[in-house]
Amino acid sequence: MVDILTNQTTNQEFSDFAVEQIHNVDVATTYHGEPSAQVCDLLLNKNGKLYIATSSQNPFFKDLIKLPKVIVNDYKGNGTMD
Repeated sequence: MVDILTNQTTNQEFSDFAVEQIHNVDVATTYHGEPSAQVCDLLLNKNGKLYIATSSQNPFFKDLIKLPKVIVNDYKGNGTMD
């Protein structure tokens, strides 16, 4: 497990870091050219994939189904609200 991400950090190390040390991330995509983003809990890192939880009734879920390419942004602070 890495404590700091660098240019040498592997995808696996990033995924482990995100799930185990960050946990809450902004997941962003677009739909019809408009931004669509939501804070999500990273629940699992398995086989090189990050898994989040959201409701199928959530408009963000529908955006993800239509365009599954996303950007994941996170920040590690000293506490939950840092």
